[in-house]
Amino acid sequence: MTRRQDLRKLSEVTDLRLKKLDEIREFLSISLDADDQDILGVVKWWQKTAGGDPSVPAELKTKADRLLCEFQSIDDAKLEILDKLEALGRRRGQ
Repeated sequence: MTRRQDLRKLSEVTDLRLKKLDEIREFLSISLDADDQDILGVVKWWQKTAGGDPSVPAELKTKADRLLCEFQSIDDAKLEILDKLEALGRRRGQ
């Protein structure tokens, strides 16, 4: 991919990341003021506390796990693109 394609892909992945954060925020009724680290902290806390609670329906636990997994996959893709762009920048600087 060219640098332009990488930047376009990064933009798309960043948009997906924001949408996934919004989905998580809505699912767990997290404040709009919470940043991404706060949201991830709440999700992990929720998983720990709800994971052992038999009164929490299994489908809710599954959805929380799926949302976090999807978010992490998107985040990994973002980091891969950033690493690639950084490597391209270093090559240009040489």
